[in-house]
Amino acid sequence: MKTGKKKLLITESDNFSKKALAILNEAFEVRSVKIKDRAELKLEISSVDVIFIRLRFVIDKEILDQASNLKYILTATTGLDHVDVNYFENLGGEVISLKGEIDFLKSIPSTAEHTWALLLALMKKIPSSFEHVKNGGWNRNLFINTNLKEKKIGILGLGRVGVQVADFAKTFGMEIGYFDVKNVESEFLKFTTPKEMFNWADIISIHIPFSLENENFINKELLSFVKKGALLINTSRGGIWDENEIARLIKLGAIGGVASDVLQDELKEEKVILNPLVDLAKQNFNVIITPHIAGATKESMEMTEEFIVKKLLLKGDIFSDL
Repeated sequence: MKTGKKKLLITESDNFSKKALAILNEAFEVRSVKIKDRAELKLEISSVDVIFIRLRFVIDKEILDQASNLKYILTATTGLDHVDVNYFENLGGEVISLKGEIDFLKSIPSTAEHTWALLLALMKKIPSSFEHVKNGGWNRNLFINTNLKEKKIGILGLGRVGVQVADFAKTFGMEIGYFDVKNVESEFLKFTTPKEMFNWADIISIHIPFSLENENFINKELLSFVKKGALLINTSRGGIWDENEIARLIKLGAIGGVASDVLQDELKEEKVILNPLVDLAKQNFNVIITPHIAGATKESMEMTEEFIVKKLLLKGDIFSDL
């Protein structure tokens, strides 16, 4: 049935904000589905004006070439490596995201909370000790670990999440240092180069955005400065570090452990299976991987989806003839 409204597609309908959906239904002809694969996405996207995505699919040239009517891509994320932004903008489209929404994002704690969940699980050997108990063991001597108090945590990127992580670190009584490519001033120990911070820190928490400039920012040269036995936590993007080099250093014992919520090719299932860090986790090295769930809390997803919808409604041209 034709409504005269513009068409909007929600590609991942599970747990989508009911409030955001109600607002969209007032303004658009909404199709909210759980798309299975890229072939189905190509069919669904062909006639819509707006698409609301999460992180299941990469919206690349191949997909965009099937979307002749598409004017807006909505994504409740700060990172945009799952969208070919340049190509879409060259087609005359616009991506509406959380990028640069600093004031709003200060109210979202989920990524910093997950960073600390990973850090604590890694340092306290929780996954391996729990597996030990499930298999009938009860030998505490296998899992002796260390305190957080007075440990040195280096934060790579003192933006919104980096500051939240640092604030948690104060509660644990840790020494806090940071490096940021911007001239950020803070109460914490400031390093002028990332090499100095990597050489100083017992724990390195990574919070830099992915871009072509930041691809493999944490490379073989920088990793050569890491303190022996240091732990690395990544809740940023997989593309910002060299996973093969990190895996090599873990095998050598140069890095004490890694916990990551992201992988370089996480949207390609066949790549995840072959990922070097996943392989080490299967071999029971001190590696924890979670499937990009740092931002996936009920409250945060609802807040960010509603925020993105409000940003869209400020775009008056969406309601005019295209």
